[in-house]
Amino acid sequence: MTSFLKSKLKGSSKSTPPVSNQSSFSETNDDDFHDASEEALPVQTFLHPDAHADGGLAFVDKQLLESQRAAVLQLMKEAGKKLLTGHIDLVNFSVPVKMFEPRSYLQKLADVWVYPRIVAQAADAVDPVQRMKFAITWFVAGLQHVYQSWRKPFNPILGETWQAQLSDGTVVFMEQMSHHPPVTAFHMIGAGNKYEFHGISQPEVSFKTNAIKTAAKGYRRLTFADGGCIDIEYPVYMMRGIVYTAMPRGECVGSAKFTDQSNRLSCVMEFGKVEGSANPLLQRPDSLQGTIYSHDAPLQTASPPEQQVTTVHASTSNRM
Repeated sequence: MTSFLKSKLKGSSKSTPPVSNQSSFSETNDDDFHDASEEALPVQTFLHPDAHADGGLAFVDKQLLESQRAAVLQLMKEAGKKLLTGHIDLVNFSVPVKMFEPRSYLQKLADVWVYPRIVAQAADAVDPVQRMKFAITWFVAGLQHVYQSWRKPFNPILGETWQAQLSDGTVVFMEQMSHHPPVTAFHMIGAGNKYEFHGISQPEVSFKTNAIKTAAKGYRRLTFADGGCIDIEYPVYMMRGIVYTAMPRGECVGSAKFTDQSNRLSCVMEFGKVEGSANPLLQRPDSLQGTIYSHDAPLQTASPPEQQVTTVHASTSNRM
C-alpha cells in the first residue's frame, strides 16, 4: 500500500461548524479532514514519521500533551476510585473542556474514510476474493488517521446532522439518532453510485489509570452496485501511557472481521507481529495478518467447513 489518492472532505453541520484538524498530518486552515498525499511513493516502504518504537503512533505534540495530561489529572482527581476499577464511560462523563477538539463526533467518525479510490476498486472487482482484498486495504489505509488529533470530539446533540463531500464526488451523511446512549447513523455514497458504506456507531470510551480504550458497537456494511456486500467489524482503539510515560502512543488492538455472506467468504485480521516475516514493518506489533476463507456452508451455520483461499499481511505504521 504505497500509492493512494488525495482525498479532501469538506462538510457542514447544523450544530458544529467545520474546523480543520491540528495534527502532524495537516496544518491547513480550511475545513478539510485530512490532505492525504496524492503522489505515488517509491516501491520501498516508509515508516510513518510518528511511528512509536513499541507500535502504533506516538503523541509527538509536546505542548498538547502537557495540556491533555493536566486535564487527565484533573479528571482523575474528580473521578476518584472509579478510574481504578475502569468503570467509567468517558462518553457520558463530564471532562475538562481542554481535552476537546473543536469538532463533533460526527466529523471525527469520518476521519478514516479518506481513500475512496481503493473502495471504488473493490466495487469494480469481479472476483469476490479480490473485492475483499480491496475492502481490507481500504480499511487498513485509514487506520493511521484514528490518531491524527489526539483530542476528544464533542458529543453531538440529538438530531444533529453533518454532511460532506470528497473531492471525487463521494458524499457522506450523518445524524445523531440517540443521545443516551450516543448512537450515530452514517451513510456514504461513492462516486457514480458504485458503492455505499452505511451503518450505526455507538462509541464506548473507558479510562483506567494510564490508558483510554475506545470500542464502537453497531454495524458497518459496504454494499456494491452489483448487489454484493461486505460487513466490517472494527477493532478496539487504545491510547496508552497518557499520564506516566514520556511518549504516549495510540494503537489498534484485537481484530477486525470482514464477512461476505453471499459469496461465503470471511477474513479475520489480527493485530500483532507477523511471525516468520523478514519485512521489518511486519515485525512491529501494529502489523496485521489474516486469512481469507471460503466456506462450504452459509456463514450463519455453526462452524461451517472452510478452505483457505489466501493470506493477507498489512501494516498500520507504513506512511501513506
